[in-house]
Amino acid sequence: MDNNEELVDQEQATAETTVAEGQETVTEASEVEALKATLSETEDRLLRLQAELANIQKRNAKERQDAAKYRSQSLAQELLPVMDSLERALAIEVEDEKSLNLKKGLEMVMNLFTEAFAKEGIAPIDPIDQPFDPNFHQSIQMQPAAEGQAPDTVVAVVQKGYTLKERVLRPAMVVVSQ
Repeated sequence: MDNNEELVDQEQATAETTVAEGQETVTEASEVEALKATLSETEDRLLRLQAELANIQKRNAKERQDAAKYRSQSLAQELLPVMDSLERALAIEVEDEKSLNLKKGLEMVMNLFTEAFAKEGIAPIDPIDQPFDPNFHQSIQMQPAAEGQAPDTVVAVVQKGYTLKERVLRPAMVVVSQ
């Protein structure tokens, strides 16, 4: 019986070893699967972060371009009333020599402003006889259409409007036909 007991003990030890090895194999396999899942999640997060970083960089580049493109917007808005005043001053009829010289000086200043605005991409909106466009015009009065005049047409400009590149700085205040 000693042999039998030894055989049984050996078989039990072998069985226990096999079970332990099987459990280790299962444990290792589950650890490998868990590591693969973690790796997959980490790769996914990395790709998402890279995409988000690329989007942020593109957005920042666009914002810098817009800032450079429209850098003169606030200055132009401050100078528009000056242009209006110069235009009103130039519209006054003068007859004496001193007034004519003053008017010539104002015309020169007006030309300098106009050239500076043109260099910055600032242009007046000239809507006379154009269809009314609420994106560029602000209607302050309606009047009956004259013969041969289409309705919703700009017939008079009360205050000039201006654009900076394609952006409206100030809409033109206009009179529109009905």
